[in-house]
Amino acid sequence: MLRKASIVLLILYSGLLFAQTQAVPLKNGESSAYMGGTVALNHVYVSIEDLSSALGLRRFSLGSTGKVSVYSNSGSILFTPDNSFITLSKAAVPKTYQLPLPILENGGKLYAPASFIGPYLTEILGGVLRYDELTRAFTYMQRDSLTPMITDVRVQQKDNGSVVHISLSSLPKAEDAALGEDGMLYVTIMPATFNFEKLNSLPPTSVYSNVLAIQNPSSVQLSFRLKKAYNSEEVYTDSSTNSVVVNLYSHVSSKTILSDELRQKLDAEKKNWKLDVIVIDPGHGGKDPGAIGLGGVEEKNVTLAIGKDLRNDLRERLPKVKVVMTRDKDEFVPLDMRGEIANQAAGKLFISIHCNSMPHKPDGAHGLETYFLRPGKTEEAIRIAAQENAAIKYENDYEKKYRSYDADNLILTSMAHSAYVKYSERFAELIEQDVSSITPLTNDGVGQAGFLVLIGASMPAVLVETGYLSNPHDVRFLRSKVGQNKIARGITEAIIQFRAEYEKNFAQE
Repeated sequence: MLRKASIVLLILYSGLLFAQTQAVPLKNGESSAYMGGTVALNHVYVSIEDLSSALGLRRFSLGSTGKVSVYSNSGSILFTPDNSFITLSKAAVPKTYQLPLPILENGGKLYAPASFIGPYLTEILGGVLRYDELTRAFTYMQRDSLTPMITDVRVQQKDNGSVVHISLSSLPKAEDAALGEDGMLYVTIMPATFNFEKLNSLPPTSVYSNVLAIQNPSSVQLSFRLKKAYNSEEVYTDSSTNSVVVNLYSHVSSKTILSDELRQKLDAEKKNWKLDVIVIDPGHGGKDPGAIGLGGVEEKNVTLAIGKDLRNDLRERLPKVKVVMTRDKDEFVPLDMRGEIANQAAGKLFISIHCNSMPHKPDGAHGLETYFLRPGKTEEAIRIAAQENAAIKYENDYEKKYRSYDADNLILTSMAHSAYVKYSERFAELIEQDVSSITPLTNDGVGQAGFLVLIGASMPAVLVETGYLSNPHDVRFLRSKVGQNKIARGITEAIIQFRAEYEKNFAQE
């Protein structure tokens, strides 16, 4: 009770405490920065905004709640004003920790106790952050084993060709480059990671028109669309600048020969770029009927029928692609298990099939809607997500199991999926286009919403609401064998087109 009372008093008088300003140093290698801070309860507090900026972390403010998420490619931390609990998310798994002191708010900015925040920030950084209470200063040190981070791409024009410089934070173990017959330069760096937003938004140069990048488990592939043809290429590392350098020759030149061992490793990595495993997730099942439509039709039966038709179509049209079903009979599968099934199968694409419905029946709402993972932008997207997420009530201990998946943590989780958002959105567009072109279902567009079933799938993933069971015309089509087959055929066409685009951009045949 005494501890709670002290926290309440601290909150009440935090405005007075912030009168004791304190500059907080951060030493990062040879450079130093100074951050805003204060002293409260005999502890130094540091500005979360200043600290995250100095460390190169990104921030996301959660509206009127005052909460702030600080995140990197490795994970995120959610801070709540006047609260000692923080949420650390890594690999889409959020965990809650309690600090000895609460986060303070002043003037719209949050402050964290400097003595206790270092270990948590270290979890999402590429190095170690420590705070020295004697000097009242932070020190940031890069880890020796840090995966090389691609930081920049530069080009040079030469008399006999061009040079592409790929800068990294440290040297990788292996690199490879190959010119494609399609006018592309493919560069593989292993191991490596990159800033998704920065690398995929590089401006065109005199050598290439654009760069496409994909992160694989232990490598990065860069695909440069070249502006002119070259006869040969040579790749090597420059230890003086921590760069991978690719020489592009207008005249024939010998290539750098990799050792057989490294070549085998790179060839194995290239298999990750093939869209060779597709996971079909028929929504609901077993004790969870899903939406009950006009005439008593159950969503679980419609989704299973469409899922089986889709599996059969894919096996016929793409015989070399493995097709995995999260369920192939009327059984209940928990939402989190569906993503786990997809990951265990090394899935490259995840399609969750559902049917929409309105609370009152019959209803005029109709059409096809396809979603990818992000917090809902519209009231309708939020309603639909809530409807599908309600399936968790059929799971044992669901309140404990899903307690961390509130709206705030959903934002953090969707950030962890940022590497797949671009591809998920494109796949969703193709489904809308191809299904509506061969069925009477109208194209209601692509949406963003927080579907729990999509959270665990570490791959491009979409949820398809194939039509409204509460609409007389839609339900007639959805429950018919002809209708189910046509929907499956439309999704198959979208998959084939998506696969062709995906592998053209990111794979070497």
